[in-house]
Amino acid sequence: MAAYLIHIHENFLQTFVPIKYMDVELAYVGGEEGTDVFVGGAGMHGELYRHLVHIGSNTRGAGGNQVIHNLDVTSEPYELRIISNSSLPNHLVIRLYCRSIHGQTLGILSECQMMKLAD
Repeated sequence: MAAYLIHIHENFLQTFVPIKYMDVELAYVGGEEGTDVFVGGAGMHGELYRHLVHIGSNTRGAGGNQVIHNLDVTSEPYELRIISNSSLPNHLVIRLYCRSIHGQTLGILSECQMMKLAD
């Protein structure tokens, strides 16, 4: 099982332009069976969104990837949760695409960068 808990808000990347939307790309790099992945966001006022997807080696796209588009990012901090039910180590690759209100990409975070932010 893999679990990532990240506190997100519009100034998360500390840029002059606030983040308003985020795309979450999940890529499965494990064996044949695949995995279920939960992506959810919860803040002080309740749940913002939740998505449950199954990804595997034969999922849409090359290499079994799934993209969840246009997740809202608010000015109030909230918790982004990405949870997988696979027990294989290193079975999931995650990227967060942070965008402005006009759709401009402000930054792309990989798992390694998310780990550095957590430290």
